Amino acid sequence: MTTTPETSTRIDEIRAREQAATPGHWGTYYDGKGTYTVQAQPRLIPGTGNVNSGDIATLSSEHGDGKTYANARFIAHARADVAYLLDRVAELERQAKEGVR
Repeated sequence: MTTTPETSTRIDEIRAREQAATPGHWGTYYDGKGTYTVQAQPRLIPGTGNVNSGDIATLSSEHGDGKTYANARFIAHARADVAYLLDRVAELERQAKEGVR
């Protein structure tokens, strides 16, 4: 497998965007009325309640719209999924260069 300069540049650009994004676990919050908010580092603190480190995105729709829920979950998981996939690509490229199977 040979990585072209265009592919290498694109991967570098994706990695740069991934590194620049808000760090940490992302999750979703639903307001019960059709709005999902993707939040950075959502957590429950006993005695305080639900807290987070900031909102990433807000998606609004009709109450019970499954597509909006799916989109919010996709965005929330993208933070970890993109990093995982980039690391996996790097590992496969390393293995290909070394001839590892």
